[in-house]
Amino acid sequence: MFRPVVKIKIYQEDLVFGPGLIMLLEQIQKTESMKDACAQMEMSYSKGWKIINRAEKELDYELLERRHGGKSGGKCTVTEKGVSLIERYRLLERETRQSVQQRFEKYFPEYHQEKHQKGVLQS
Repeated sequence: MFRPVVKIKIYQEDLVFGPGLIMLLEQIQKTESMKDACAQMEMSYSKGWKIINRAEKELDYELLERRHGGKSGGKCTVTEKGVSLIERYRLLERETRQSVQQRFEKYFPEYHQEKHQKGVLQS
C-alpha cells in the first residue's frame, strides 16, 4: 500500500526541534525522568540532554523543570511552554498529514483507487 510520509523539522540556522524532541518530551511527561525517557527511546542519556539543551537554547525558554536528587532521586517535568510546544507540533503534524494525503490522492489517484478496490480505507 502506498502512502506519503512527512517529517516536520523546524530550523533556524540549524535544527531547533522536530519529531525526536517531541517524542522525548512526551516520554518525559509519562515517566517524569530523563533517564527512563531515554531508555524507552533507546537513546543515550547524554544525547537526550543534548537535544533538550539545544532546543532550550534556540527557543529561549525552558522545556523541563528539573528537580535534582534526594532520597527518591531526581524528577523532570515538562513546563507549560513545553506542553504547548508538543500540542502545537502535533496539531501542525496532523493537519500537514491530512493535507499531504489529499494532495497524494489528487496526484496519484491510481494508488488511492487501489485502496478502495481492496476495501481498505486509511484515515
